[in-house]
Amino acid sequence: MRLIFISALFLLPFIEIWGLFKFGSMYGWWFFLYIVVMAILGWQLIQDEKALVLGKLMGMIAQGGNLAAAILGSAKNLLAGALFIFPGIFTDMIGFILLIIPIQTSINNNFQDFKSNKPTTKDDAIEGEYRREED
Repeated sequence: MRLIFISALFLLPFIEIWGLFKFGSMYGWWFFLYIVVMAILGWQLIQDEKALVLGKLMGMIAQGGNLAAAILGSAKNLLAGALFIFPGIFTDMIGFILLIIPIQTSINNNFQDFKSNKPTTKDDAIEGEYRREED
């Protein structure tokens, strides 16, 4: 599995360069315009996420929510923006897939399952027997 991942990372730039030449020869200036627009959108996505991440984290803290979900959601959006900046069709497809995956709800569900599996103990009750004696 690690070999497949490493070889995919090694081959990605070559596939992207091949795709740039292939789609560039098919669509010409329109493809160049697509690359520029996607880079601008990726940069804007990164800037917006950087501006909103502190507000998201403060909101999660105030509501008592799952901080891991907020952090992973922001990291997912930052990675998608970085993939949009990298020129090419395949990285744009991967970035788009990252944007449409709902990571936060699945993490919240897993977190709720984890919290419900913990045994609950009530330490405020004292067990024992008593009897009332009258003077």
